[in-house]
Amino acid sequence: MNRTITRTVGTLLALGALAACGSEDTPEVNYHNPSAFFQPAADDNSQEAQMRRDFQGRHGSYLLFNDTLQSQLLGTDINGDPRYFVETVDLTYSVGQGGYGKSSTTYSFTYLTDLQQKQTILDFIESSVLPHFSSKFMPFSWLLVNTIKGKLGTSVTAQTNNPYAVVGQRCIAIAGNYLIQRERTDAQKQNYTNRVLTIIVGQQVKAHEDSFADFYAVSEEYYGKSGSDLGLDNVTAPDLYGMGFLAQSTGVSSLTDFSTDLSTFASNAVQYSREEILKRFADYPRVLQKDAIMRERLVSLGYVF
Repeated sequence: MNRTITRTVGTLLALGALAACGSEDTPEVNYHNPSAFFQPAADDNSQEAQMRRDFQGRHGSYLLFNDTLQSQLLGTDINGDPRYFVETVDLTYSVGQGGYGKSSTTYSFTYLTDLQQKQTILDFIESSVLPHFSSKFMPFSWLLVNTIKGKLGTSVTAQTNNPYAVVGQRCIAIAGNYLIQRERTDAQKQNYTNRVLTIIVGQQVKAHEDSFADFYAVSEEYYGKSGSDLGLDNVTAPDLYGMGFLAQSTGVSSLTDFSTDLSTFASNAVQYSREEILKRFADYPRVLQKDAIMRERLVSLGYVF
């Protein structure tokens, strides 16, 4: 029976101690180089390896199709069975930036099965998603897979979900199964693009909440309040717009919190043009003010409209 020791990481900056774990047959690797296992092996001349090298050359960001970064033979156990050290990407890993805080969610993946599928998803990402990324906004690495499964906790009955994308501090994972199930219309592809971008932008905004003090100030007096706090029996959509919030329905008994407010405005900035917002919310100056702040801040973070 093979025995595997698995560690999940987002970067490889703290792996110097692992150099002593390998057997004498383990190749020499610079464990202090954070890109050591994010790029193809030097002797890998496959089409996929060249695809990944070309991507890194074009965008300065590493491309992965599998979350396993390395699998090293450590030796054998007392029964003579091989023991391996396996290193995988951890999308919840973070250092020094609270917005990517450790999550109780764990992620597993199914992979794209052939080169054509990988090329299809890559072509789409490069044509529809990456045009919105300046070099400043570009992540350290991209992981393109078939499906993503998130598990919220460790129990057998823990809730699961299947996100289109997951954003980590050093890696963005995107699930491409929607595109390869069958041919999609242009409208469907645009909807998929918006969903992916909304997830990415929403997480990046949350990771930089401290830079949104002026956004917060616009509706500061209303965060966390309820309708009764404001003397309203029923909080309607126009009420919320007037306070600077974006609403999808009426009858809201309590107002949104700051984090959700940021995500909502980020999503709208991705999906709707400034002209559309100006037309729809012409009578609600607080909404227009916060939309303008959001767009300016996204540009400063490196997002391209």
